[in-house]
Amino acid sequence: MGLVRLLRSSIARVAVLHGLVLAAAMIAVLSGVYIATDRLIANEGDQLISIELQNLTESFKNLDAEAFVATIVDRADDPWIRGGVYELHGPRGDFLAGNVVVLSDLKTPPGEWTEFEVADTNNDTDLSRQIRAKVEDLGGGYHLLVGHDVQDRRAFKTVMLHSVIWAVLATLLFGVIGGWWLARRISRTAKAISSSAARIALGNLTERLPLSGNGDEIDTLVSQFNELLARVDTLTTTLRAVLDSTAHDLRGHLNRIRGAAQDASLKATSPEETSAVTLVLTEIDRLSDTLQGLLRIALAESGTVPLERVDLSAITADLVEFYQPVASQPLQADITPSLWVRGHRQLLTQALSNALDNALKYGRGSTVSIRLVRHEQHALLTISDQGPGIPAEQREWAKQRFRRLPGSSGLPGSGLGLSLIAAVARLHQAELNLQDAEPGLALCLSLPLSHE
Repeated sequence: MGLVRLLRSSIARVAVLHGLVLAAAMIAVLSGVYIATDRLIANEGDQLISIELQNLTESFKNLDAEAFVATIVDRADDPWIRGGVYELHGPRGDFLAGNVVVLSDLKTPPGEWTEFEVADTNNDTDLSRQIRAKVEDLGGGYHLLVGHDVQDRRAFKTVMLHSVIWAVLATLLFGVIGGWWLARRISRTAKAISSSAARIALGNLTERLPLSGNGDEIDTLVSQFNELLARVDTLTTTLRAVLDSTAHDLRGHLNRIRGAAQDASLKATSPEETSAVTLVLTEIDRLSDTLQGLLRIALAESGTVPLERVDLSAITADLVEFYQPVASQPLQADITPSLWVRGHRQLLTQALSNALDNALKYGRGSTVSIRLVRHEQHALLTISDQGPGIPAEQREWAKQRFRRLPGSSGLPGSGLGLSLIAAVARLHQAELNLQDAEPGLALCLSLPLSHE
């Protein structure tokens, strides 16, 4: 598995791509050299044969038949003409002179090039030599074949081809090694940035991305991002201070108004006054709940709350134990123990409490099911009821703030329950889904497990 992950990594892909690019470049260069060299040697050999054939043709015109045959014999036996091949045939097609006898078998028209193999008479082995030759019609029925041994040229091509193959393999090897080193260097920088970014995403705005110190484009980008983080940190700190101060003042005002309303209820002398004061107290409580809900949503969406390792199983079990005595309908719990996640205990508790409140409120007296299980590397929490549910086209809309479904106007609430759950899910990098429980609604929350 480790090798498979390694081969699928970006490091391996960059290394292989780097090696293949270098190997392709080496193949292109050496192939050009190979083709050009082969053509040069072949043209030079053909040119020598053509010059030799032209000289002998001139000699045939200036000499009698016996002298020309003697010339061919001398050329064929000359040790200085290494690899030279000659064959002269007379008007009757008979062999007159030369060091090979192949012309009658070749059936090569005059003026054409041909290649053939002849036995190597200088060795005791069964080796043969490759010959390239040209046939010329001298006139008067005489035909002359002049050629040259190209075995050395073939050997050179073989050696050069092997050299090209080894050079390409070596280039591929060193290219992969070089690409691996380069990719590892880039990957280390990317991992360091990714680790810092993950801590920033968890709410630590004092974290800064590391600089490599090379002064390159990546350092420039990281520096600008760090400056942006500093500004965000400052703005977030200021906003939280203003929010906390405002919330404290609002809570103080609401508490004083509530106290005054309670005093007024004690002094009420008529049913109308008592009803009016009760209405005021109810609205104050609703306003206070709305304020608390908005503050919790703002806290969750700020991403600045510290996360720790918490036991989601214990939190869920405690909530079920708390709701069991006061719930007007049965609660059915199936909780897998010791499922730990990284999270904020208070916000998780509030989110699960909101989900249970909604299930109990809209369940219409039916059984509410709470199920917490492990699913691969996630803790999957499902809270389902048997109420009217939410139509599929309205489920995303219901997660927004102050959204209340038709038919819920007579029920308590401010339309912030699902929006708080959605904000807490985003803070914990969890997945929130609203599904059809057939009948009713199933709220599914999937949180990554912590193995620290």
